[in-house]
Amino acid sequence: MAHNRYLDPMDQLMTTNLPQLKSSIIPYRPKPKLIRSDSPKLENDKRNGLDLQVPEEPEPVNEKRVRWAPMYGDRIEIKSSTYISPLSSKHIRFDEETPDEVRLANELRLAVHRGGGSIDPEKNYELRARLSPLQLPYSRVQRILRECELNERNQSTYSLPMDYGRQLVAMVCKVRTDNLIDLKLRLASLMRHSKARFFNRHLFNETGLIEATLPSKTPLNFEDFNQTLRTDALWCKATDSAITDLSKGAVLFKCRPHDLREVADKLRQCSYKITYTEVGHCPNKSLVDLTDRQMARYQEFCKLLREDEDVVKIYDNVRVH
Repeated sequence: MAHNRYLDPMDQLMTTNLPQLKSSIIPYRPKPKLIRSDSPKLENDKRNGLDLQVPEEPEPVNEKRVRWAPMYGDRIEIKSSTYISPLSSKHIRFDEETPDEVRLANELRLAVHRGGGSIDPEKNYELRARLSPLQLPYSRVQRILRECELNERNQSTYSLPMDYGRQLVAMVCKVRTDNLIDLKLRLASLMRHSKARFFNRHLFNETGLIEATLPSKTPLNFEDFNQTLRTDALWCKATDSAITDLSKGAVLFKCRPHDLREVADKLRQCSYKITYTEVGHCPNKSLVDLTDRQMARYQEFCKLLREDEDVVKIYDNVRVH
């Protein structure tokens, strides 16, 4: 202890309180490792477990047995619910053995298609005209109309401006189809032969058209009927009116497209019977006069154009004599 006599008090404190290190007491021992035994004398379960090979057993397949009940008589085939007629908006040529119900279903589908796609007879006048002489049960008619509504979901209505005879006649063709490109390709040969094309000369305005009849017990002359028509058109907010058939009391009202429903309701209040309403196209310039030869060719062109089932209506600027 003589050598600590010349040390500082702080140094003496550090030397006396120095802890002992474990490494100086416990010798270093390496961690035990798991050594794989290669002894063939030991069984697999008595080895260290690294070389244990578990046999691959296939999973058991659960088989469910079904006890079939005995069948008596002939087996009845269950038919799935099918449509009464094919879901097509085209006219189908049926065989002679085809039931009348299938034929009528196809005619109703054409009426719904040409009438704008609505199955409501109050809105679709083509359908209402076809249902009036129809002799079918109400449940079958409703099923056919539901099938028609399902078919018309993918259909859309388009207004195609056309030019006939090298700008001789301006036309607007209203069509209803699910493939507009295919329709134009079908009409291409007919239009090329008649010197027609899809071209818009902006000669038509979109107008609401209302066809109606005025039931009257006493016959009216033209002047009195025309004066009454103008007064009613002014009160109903119609832009124009005309007499189409004096003997039947048929008239035509024109209005703005967004006022179509309001004008039709006011005309009903004036005792008019609405027969047809639509948003059509009217020429905004003077009408065109055609010769007899030109008129015959133009009517033939319109007839061939209407033979396509997707063509709904044709508007033109031709004066009808």
